[in-house]
Amino acid sequence: MAESNLLFIGAILSIALGSLSLHLIRKNENLEWNERLAAHILCWMFVVKGIQNAAVGYINELPMENDTENIWQFRYAMSMLLDHAFSFSIMALCLIYPVPLLRTARQLKIGFVVLMTILVFRVVLVLVGHPSSLLEFPGLLYIVSGIVWGTVYIKFRLIEPELRTESTQNIATVCSLFLILVMGHIWFWWPGMILQAEYFYFFDLGGVFTSITWDYMWQMALSLCIAIGLCILAIEVYQSVQGNPNSSMMYILISYFIIGAIGYVILSNVESVHHAVVVEETTKLAALWSTLTSQMHFTIVRPLIAMYILLKFGLFDITEENKSTAKIMAVILIVVATSAILELIQSIIPINEMVSAALLGIIIAFGIGWEERSFDKLVNNRANLRIDVEPKWFPKIKQSDKITSKIDLAYAVFIVIVTLISYLIWKTNMLLQIYWEKGGG
Repeated sequence: MAESNLLFIGAILSIALGSLSLHLIRKNENLEWNERLAAHILCWMFVVKGIQNAAVGYINELPMENDTENIWQFRYAMSMLLDHAFSFSIMALCLIYPVPLLRTARQLKIGFVVLMTILVFRVVLVLVGHPSSLLEFPGLLYIVSGIVWGTVYIKFRLIEPELRTESTQNIATVCSLFLILVMGHIWFWWPGMILQAEYFYFFDLGGVFTSITWDYMWQMALSLCIAIGLCILAIEVYQSVQGNPNSSMMYILISYFIIGAIGYVILSNVESVHHAVVVEETTKLAALWSTLTSQMHFTIVRPLIAMYILLKFGLFDITEENKSTAKIMAVILIVVATSAILELIQSIIPINEMVSAALLGIIIAFGIGWEERSFDKLVNNRANLRIDVEPKWFPKIKQSDKITSKIDLAYAVFIVIVTLISYLIWKTNMLLQIYWEKGGG
């Protein structure tokens, strides 16, 4: 059950970091309008994702066939509806940060109304008994974020030499970091797409709840993500050859694609073996590999990337008053991440619990010192996105001071509504009926 445990750890990490970051962001009065909106959305996005991870973890802990009370319906509905909120958050983020595509107050209102309409429409589809419908535009999250952040990245990474500044490179870096956050787990599958492996083309994301067409549309979005990843890698290699390297980003991208190449050997091997014992062993290895890569990205890497963006690009205003809170957040990050890694190690190599506790203590002892140095380095070497960049890229929009409070209230109310809807679905056995109608056992 390493996957379930990792999901629970990721849930704690996401909720804790999202909540603490929200506390720090509220104290920052120096943010521009788009930075303020993006920071609040980013924090709530991880609170929502944390709750969703917990719901999926409970589903894995108590499979449908062992659930006599059918509470899986509550957890499944929570996961599905909160994932819609996560998708809304990502699409809203890419439209306003790092470079706002919504240029006026009117465009901002229209854009958010459209996204809210899509979100409400998806919730209504679930309420009327049509979850995972084609009408919800499967894969829209990847299409919108990939096109927006991908084009902004290309624009500023390949900008004319006379206009190239440290800030333009920072804008490209932020876009690439967000693309890794959203699509990194998909990049592990790139050999499967190119070499037409079954583990990429014949997986069923939603089980009986989804149609072949739904899976196909989702898969098209995944293919787009891989194409975007390969494009970014090619640009980074080209820029490095041209004498404009971003070594850290290039090495990160290369790591993802190398891991993907190794994964192809493991995952495709499941399809080629026939002996029962060998099949069982290769299947276990494939599941473990997915946990170490895709699930690790979902639960641990995503919050790490978000935290780096918040600290590195000035969304936190670190003062002596709140510096201790920020450091606590970094300690939580270290402790939870290391415990997750140890959990995975235990799933591979059985380790006595006392030995595991001792190792955790040793790692934390070393980690705290590392945290201190890393934290100070990020705080003292912040990256700017606006210096020496043409003002046209950052339009001024007047906003009410209460807008962020409205965002906080909207997310909190949505979580409550989702909880009530999920409870209603559970008590009416809506998902169970759909499961039977679609041929479930």
